[in-house]
Amino acid sequence: MKFFPSPSFFRGFAILATLSALGFSPRALGQAKNPDTEKWSGACAIEFLGKSTLHDFKGKVNAAPFTLTVTNPDARGDAVLDAVIAVTASKMDTDDEKRDAKMRECLEVESHPKISVALSGLKIASTRAEWEGRLPKPSVIPFKLTTLGKTQRLDGTVESWSKKGETVTLVVTFPVSLKASGITVPTVLGFIKVKDTIQVRATITLKPGA
Repeated sequence: MKFFPSPSFFRGFAILATLSALGFSPRALGQAKNPDTEKWSGACAIEFLGKSTLHDFKGKVNAAPFTLTVTNPDARGDAVLDAVIAVTASKMDTDDEKRDAKMRECLEVESHPKISVALSGLKIASTRAEWEGRLPKPSVIPFKLTTLGKTQRLDGTVESWSKKGETVTLVVTFPVSLKASGITVPTVLGFIKVKDTIQVRATITLKPGA
């Protein structure tokens, strides 16, 4: 017995062919209809401040562009955040070539070129957020910091949060212990020593879509 496709089969095939010609696929259409995930494109500018027995110093570095994924965004406190924010250690700049060279040596940039912050399965409820419509305004952001291949858990304090159009900007501050990060800074001239705690200030900008 021969099989003859029905007219509806040909109509369905024609629709799929047309969508494919326009650059759509059934898989892509399924992703577009998926209401359970939102993606935000992110940028992060970082400033850091250190102290020593002789004088203070400050520096800056920009992170690579990153993507923040929000799972179940309409679940409010049960929504989940995932992102990795990474900087190239050799690009950290204190506006002093000799100090920067020593800093790169202490950070072992050849064997550990990246410093990263990870949000992994972070529930909005853990950020003690208030709400601006459907957007959370976190007060604290728990994260994992990896330096020299060593990972530690830290909490960032959200100093400010603002929204302009569709862009969200927040400033997060946190202290980093050199010792806990596996970073050893040698004493200079027998008495000039960098203090253990570095203060970090990160300005994060998020825009919907990635």
